[in-house]
Amino acid sequence: MYAADRNLFFSKDGTIDQKQFVTDIAALRGQVQGAGSICNLFQDRYQFSLGIVAGLLNKQTIVLPPSLAPEAIRSAISDAPAPVILSTNADHDALAPRLSFEAAQPGEVEVRDFATLLQDSSTEIRVYSSGSTKQPKCNVKTWKMLRGGAAITDQIIQDLDASPSEVGLLGTTPHGHMYGLEATIFATLGFGHATYRDTIFYPADLEAAVEAARACGISKLVLITSPAHLRFLEAAILAAPEIICVLSATAPFPQALAQKLARRENLKVMEIYGSTETGSMALRQTAHEQAWSLSAGFELKKAQATCLAFAPHLPEPIALEDEIEQHPDGRFTLLGRAGDMVSVRGKRNRLAALNAILSEVSEISDGVFLHAKRSESDALAIAVVPPLDSSLSETEIRSLVRRHLLRHLDAAFVPKKLLFLPEIPRSATGKITRATTLELLKKAGLQS
Repeated sequence: MYAADRNLFFSKDGTIDQKQFVTDIAALRGQVQGAGSICNLFQDRYQFSLGIVAGLLNKQTIVLPPSLAPEAIRSAISDAPAPVILSTNADHDALAPRLSFEAAQPGEVEVRDFATLLQDSSTEIRVYSSGSTKQPKCNVKTWKMLRGGAAITDQIIQDLDASPSEVGLLGTTPHGHMYGLEATIFATLGFGHATYRDTIFYPADLEAAVEAARACGISKLVLITSPAHLRFLEAAILAAPEIICVLSATAPFPQALAQKLARRENLKVMEIYGSTETGSMALRQTAHEQAWSLSAGFELKKAQATCLAFAPHLPEPIALEDEIEQHPDGRFTLLGRAGDMVSVRGKRNRLAALNAILSEVSEISDGVFLHAKRSESDALAIAVVPPLDSSLSETEIRSLVRRHLLRHLDAAFVPKKLLFLPEIPRSATGKITRATTLELLKKAGLQS
């Protein structure tokens, strides 16, 4: 149970403490009482957290769609009982009954210690995978499972040279997806760390968040982000001494970028490994570590052609979709996703490794290898996005990309086909869906 004056959320409008939070939970519980399930689309992390706790206390299934696209929402709630949408967007009225929320007036509160009440809750929280390798998949979670995954964030904060009470969390990643859900929402709900309420996307958003933290008396910040966001937030991070830790996940963190960030004084750079199925399960300091260290009580055991992850907060072992190499000291190295192997003219490499090398090309703002399986020799192409302010021609960029790749790769993995795009469509977590990959393969002439 947190003290009544424990700050749980902050923004330019000030802080929200435990007392206000439980008061607002009581009000929202009454508003959603008649619903069978709750589709939580609140973009404000405070309102979103209210929706999570209110629904769990009411024993209402909570649905977190894979995106805000109408069809994704409609599909996610199609088998949910009597859904109500929590949203401030009137466009969602066409999908199901909708409720927004206004702060409650102080009054008597029935439940103050919600964390203790919910620790054994079996009420479902339906979280969806990104759909980067297949269609988004529904994964059923509980309070215990999500709090268990958030333990990594708590561990990182505890290991910082700071008192937890002076630390604030800033999130660029969507809080309806597994990583953002654990590392911001459940780091707050389960461990009491203060989280910034608003969306951060552009450098100006990050600067505003740092200013809001300063005004609220929060002097040290942990940035919960991803490589897709780090590319254009790098300068703003380096210019903000309040940011003492960068925590990245959802895609491989380019080591060169990690090293550049880690060179700034008093900035710890961490990377989390996990999945929607397992939650956050391991971490490393990417600037100088290749191997991952397990956290949150996880253990790995080999089982035939796969590896199983065990943890006290998981109801059953989870088979990893990635191939790993286990080390005698308990750490492990990622070899790549199962089915990630690229074979060209008898030579083999990992798609993740190819993309990691491509990400280091400074003359492009984004890029991805396109891979089509073939019976004898696979086909490759590359899609790249030139920076908006680039003065280089496509011919010059093509030459620079090829030169960089040839310094690090066998020529067999350096395709002649370069597809220039204004942008590569990515999800809010920075991933590329399987549907988008298929479209790009068609554009590159690798698939009909």
